[in-house]
Amino acid sequence: MYSTSLFRLLASTSLLDTAFAAYNLADSYTARNWFESFIFFDQKDPTNGFVQYKDLATAAKNNLIAIDGSGDNAAVYMGVDHTTKDPAGRASIRISSKKSYNHGLFIFDIEHNPGSICGTWPAAWLLSDSGKWPVGGEIDIFEGANDQSDNKMTLHTTSGCQIQKTGFSGKLDTSNCDVNAQGQGKNMGCGILHPPTQRHSFGREMNVVGGGVYATKWTSQDIQIFHFPRSSVPDDITTGKPDPSKWGMPVAKFAGGCNIDDHFQNLNIIFNNAFCGDWAGEAWSSSPKCAALAPTCQSYVQNNPNAFKDAYWLIRSVKVYQEGGNMVKRGFWSWAKNTWHKVFGNNKDEGT
Repeated sequence: MYSTSLFRLLASTSLLDTAFAAYNLADSYTARNWFESFIFFDQKDPTNGFVQYKDLATAAKNNLIAIDGSGDNAAVYMGVDHTTKDPAGRASIRISSKKSYNHGLFIFDIEHNPGSICGTWPAAWLLSDSGKWPVGGEIDIFEGANDQSDNKMTLHTTSGCQIQKTGFSGKLDTSNCDVNAQGQGKNMGCGILHPPTQRHSFGREMNVVGGGVYATKWTSQDIQIFHFPRSSVPDDITTGKPDPSKWGMPVAKFAGGCNIDDHFQNLNIIFNNAFCGDWAGEAWSSSPKCAALAPTCQSYVQNNPNAFKDAYWLIRSVKVYQEGGNMVKRGFWSWAKNTWHKVFGNNKDEGT
């Protein structure tokens, strides 16, 4: 009886076994399968950009796409026309994954991005294929316009989705995800800005450190976004065994007064680089640097092709993981129980 009580005391004051979600790799998009896994959008830009999106054959012919490097070190290049002055808009790429998703852990490994260049509007995002926008939802993981230096993460939904103001390290910009919310600009959605104190999140600042990783965890409870500069990418991501429980506070967390499953279904992965349009064009005059270059965004983009030589994506991979059950971290309880059996045997008094 004494030994049993001692065992219980030790166990009660020590760490019990804890369970955490285990993620299994569902899809891996790399240089080996990238162009066969995405659809090239070649219609008029829905955001009214000064851009011409090209199909796969045209993009390849005009050197807008390529594979950079070889083997495991290869990356996917997706650029824009930086040699011609086309009055119809600058040639660029917009691609959408053939596969759509409901929940998952999305890990974008970005070596180079097109941001922080006046006139550009690059984005890496998830968009629903289930109805007219914004039905089915939109998750903007990586987005910015003109000479912006910090990433902005945004949700766009129909009515009835608002987020709380805590639980993330970023700066809340707008809290109502409804694109028609009163008191917010049209189509704004709920947005969180990457804090300036956590640098290298977008554009040139991100490129100078070799890029980095954006990880988006989408569950029924919330949508969380994490960012890691190249030198800080966790080992569990590098080894293909991601464990978000070890990553600390997300830079963005969308949770609160929003039923996630009601507002987000059947999302495709999208990469694009637009010019001007509803954001970069409308915000042109609000950037002193950009406004000094030309009277309008369109005139600058049309007449300065060489300015966009560095407006390209270089993607190492996009990996999508799904929860595959729980793994158990063995705590003191398991150690104590095993020790009990070794020392005392299977005494029936153990459970009394």
